[in-house]
Amino acid sequence: MKVGDLIRDNGDGDFGVVTSQVCSYNTIEGPAGQYVWVKWSIFSKSQKMSMTAIEKGWVEVINES
Repeated sequence: MKVGDLIRDNGDGDFGVVTSQVCSYNTIEGPAGQYVWVKWSIFSKSQKMSMTAIEKGWVEVINES
């Protein structure tokens, strides 16, 4: 997944554009996961989205940039 990819939320059908590279975050216990920032059509600001959403099929890439 990269900046500019068009994605769709399979739950509500909303479309979004990826606005950041994949980032990682950690917790005290160790590595926790990865995320990207997405500009969804229903929100005025970009939202953090866990890459788990892609892995679980909740969100899919529609058009790669």
